[in-house]
Amino acid sequence: MKRNILIISLIIILFSLLFISCENLRKQSKDTDLTIFFINDNHSQIDNFSKIKSIIDDAEKNGNVILASSGDIFSGNPIVDYYSEKGYPVIDLMNRIGFDVMTLGNHEFDYGQEVLQDRIDQAEFEIICANMISESPLLEQTPAAVTISAGGLNISFVGVIETNGKPGAVIPSTHPNKLNDLTFTDAKDILDDYSAYKDDENSDLLILLSHLGHYYEGAVTSDYSVAHDFPFFDAIIGGHSHSIEDTTINGVLIYQAGAYLNYLGKISLKIKDRKIVSEDFKLIDLEEYQEKDEELHTLIETYNSNPAFSEVIGINDIHLTRNRTVGCFYTDALRGYLNADLSFQNPGGIRADLDVGDISIMEIYRIDPFNNGLLKYEMNVYDIKAFLEGTGEGFYYSGVIIENDPESGIIIRDQQGNIYSDDQVLSIAINDYIPAVYEEYFPEPVNMYDLTTADAMIQYVRSMTEPLLYESCNRFFRYEE
Repeated sequence: MKRNILIISLIIILFSLLFISCENLRKQSKDTDLTIFFINDNHSQIDNFSKIKSIIDDAEKNGNVILASSGDIFSGNPIVDYYSEKGYPVIDLMNRIGFDVMTLGNHEFDYGQEVLQDRIDQAEFEIICANMISESPLLEQTPAAVTISAGGLNISFVGVIETNGKPGAVIPSTHPNKLNDLTFTDAKDILDDYSAYKDDENSDLLILLSHLGHYYEGAVTSDYSVAHDFPFFDAIIGGHSHSIEDTTINGVLIYQAGAYLNYLGKISLKIKDRKIVSEDFKLIDLEEYQEKDEELHTLIETYNSNPAFSEVIGINDIHLTRNRTVGCFYTDALRGYLNADLSFQNPGGIRADLDVGDISIMEIYRIDPFNNGLLKYEMNVYDIKAFLEGTGEGFYYSGVIIENDPESGIIIRDQQGNIYSDDQVLSIAINDYIPAVYEEYFPEPVNMYDLTTADAMIQYVRSMTEPLLYESCNRFFRYEE
C-alpha cells in the first residue's frame, strides 16, 4: 500500500514538473504583449476616473492589461477627505474601474489606521507594502508582494513606501501620532529579500511598485538608487515625487506619471523568456482626453454635489499662491483665531492656491486637507530660535519679523522692528504636526483645541469684515549659517 502511494506521489510530481516545463517552453516560444496602466499621487482627485475607465475598457478588448497605483490615493480633495467614510469615493471608483494592485503611500495614513483598514477591507484589489510591519490592533499586516496573472503571464509586484517623515526616525511623511504600533524599514534594507522572488513565483516579470520618489541627493533611498543597487527588478513604477519619469538605470525601467490624476501612464511591453524585449511608454493627458464612461461620470458628479462645501464665507481680492502668499494668509488666520503673538506653518501642509472672489469652505479644505489639530504654546525667544536653527527647515510665519544675521544668527523682532530679548515669552499658534515631528524643541502645549487648523481658518474668514488682500507678502524663513 505504501509503495502504491509512493508511486502515485512520484507520478503527480513528474506531471507537475512536466506542466511547468511545458508552460515555460510555451512562454519562450513567442513574444507576449502586456500593457500596464498606472497612476500615482492622485491625492483624492476623482474627476478623471471616468476617462480612465473608458481607456481601460477599450484596452481590455485588445490585450492583456494590468492596472496599478503607486500610492497616495488620499488627501487633497474635500469631497473625498471629508466624506462620511473618509476616502471611500476613491476606493469605490477604483473598484469599478478594475484596479489590480497598489502600494501604500504616506498619505494613506492621514485619516488614521482604523479608517485605512476600513478602506483596505473595501478594496477589491491588492494593497501591498513590504517595508511595514504592523503590530497594531487597528491595522492588519499588508502583503509585501503579489503575483498577478494576465494572459498567461505571471507579473509579480513588490510594494515599498518612503520613510523620510521625521528626523531621527524611520517613518513615512504623515502625522507621527497616526503610526502607533507600526514599524517601518528603509526600503534599501529589505529589498535584497526579493532577489529570488521572480524565480520563486515562476514570474515573467518582477516590478517594484514604489512610493519612494524618483531621486534625492545623499543617502535617501529613491527609485534611481534602487535601480542602481537592486537591478534584479525589471521595472520600477514610482510615485511620491510627483514627477514624470521614463528612463532606464542599470537596465531597470523607471516610470512615473505626474500627480493629481492629470495623467495616466501606459507601459506597452513585449515579453519573451521572462524578459522585456521591447517597451514603449505613453503619458495620456487626461485633461485633453475626451471619452468617458458615462455611468462612472454620473457617479462622480453625485460625489461632487455635496452642497456643504459651496458655502461662501468671505472674499479674496488678489490671487494667492500656495508657495508664498497662502502661507501669509494661513499663519495670519491661525494667529488671529487664537489671538497669539506668533504662528508657524510648514510649506508641505499647504496644498492649493486661493482664487480671487468668493471664498468657499471647499477652498479652505483644499488648502489644508490634512485634518491636523490646533495647539497653542508659550516659548521664549531663545527656544524659538533653537527650533528654527536646529531643524534647518523653512516655515511661513506671522506676527513677528525674523531675519538671518551673518554675525548674530537669528534675530526676531516685533512688528514695529524692536528686537525681542531671548527671555521674552511669546504665544504660538501652530498645527499639531510640526511639534510631533520636531518634538525635542517644544514643551507641553498650554492649550489643545477641539478643532482642526482648517476649521480655525474657516472661523477666521467668517469673522472678517473686509476682503482678504495680500498684494505682496513673503513671510518665509529658513535658517542659513
